[in-house]
Amino acid sequence: MILLLGMLITISLNSQSLEKLIESNNKFTFDVFKEISKSTDSGNVFLSPLSVSTALSMAYYGAAGNTAKEIKDVLYFTGSPKNTHNDFKNLLNYYKLQYAHSFNISNAAVIQDKYNFKKPYLELLDGYDAKMIKTNFRDEKEREDARKNINKWIAENTGNKIEELLGKESLDDRTRLVLLNAIYFKNNWKYSFSEKKTQQMIFYGLSDIQYVTDFMNVREKFNYYEDENIRMIELPYENDSISMYVIQPGGIKDFNEFCTSFSYDDFSIVEKQATKVRNIDLYFPKFTISGKYDLKEPLMQVGINDAFSANANFSKMTGRKDLFIDEVMHQSFIEVDEKGTEASAATAVVIKEKSVPQVIHVSFNKPFIFIIKEKSKNSVLFVGKYVKP
Repeated sequence: MILLLGMLITISLNSQSLEKLIESNNKFTFDVFKEISKSTDSGNVFLSPLSVSTALSMAYYGAAGNTAKEIKDVLYFTGSPKNTHNDFKNLLNYYKLQYAHSFNISNAAVIQDKYNFKKPYLELLDGYDAKMIKTNFRDEKEREDARKNINKWIAENTGNKIEELLGKESLDDRTRLVLLNAIYFKNNWKYSFSEKKTQQMIFYGLSDIQYVTDFMNVREKFNYYEDENIRMIELPYENDSISMYVIQPGGIKDFNEFCTSFSYDDFSIVEKQATKVRNIDLYFPKFTISGKYDLKEPLMQVGINDAFSANANFSKMTGRKDLFIDEVMHQSFIEVDEKGTEASAATAVVIKEKSVPQVIHVSFNKPFIFIIKEKSKNSVLFVGKYVKP
């Protein structure tokens, strides 16, 4: 039965519509990364837009009118809601079957008990294999218990790296639905770095501020590309189907300007031009990044506005225009060391009932962008920037 299911999913994954969905997620990845980068010019960034788009897609299928159109446009969805939902479901099932030992994607929905959510919408959430939890947000004690249970679920599904996604102010007596997504990734390098070769070196941050930090070292064959404008190296993980891509602007180009202009199309071009280079003596910093982001403003900047306002139309959830998105919280963690990479991310979409309108010798010793991508289906899983130890 499992083999048959795998065959069916593989057939579906070959569809043109699913390829467009993956490309849409990748474009959304860079849009969100650019907006976050604008507001964090001097800090490190790490996030998983795949987690955000998965959580938002669950809200999208309850949206109608201009609310649905804005979410569809920002997420670059091209197919019908039904087809997009099926493709999303198949993609998540594919990852679940093929990459159980590399990364896990989990979904959940915490629902106001005895609230009139429409049966087709609840069935759709079930199609995402979302764990359904009922609670009474109107009761203060049950609401706080629900918040603690949400954070506990997030921790359990992110390797205990994210423990407090929702603060006490996130939920109130008007909360009716919380859509959750969690991603956990852990993989070893194909070419591991020897701990004996790790040494302290200077990392040149923004404005040439110098930091002393640990650099790992390995000499190996890597896919590499460099010209006067950019350089990129591909660091494969041990299963060969997932890689980290490290990208730097060439010359004296401003790094923050580079982050806000670098697109998915730019990345695709450089990735295709990279070739295997022998004997690269690579120096790469060990690092840990954790971040927590309120994505309401970034998502409004890229075009989702009605969903956060009194104009929100989530009538496919309840049959009425009584709900709006209050916040989209995202938290992430990554640790890169000699053995490999451990990364996690979680997203919560908090939906409330309306009351009032809501407003070659290669040393990566300067800031860089990094991308973790599942290569067989060309899906960007994580994106970040590293600007200081």
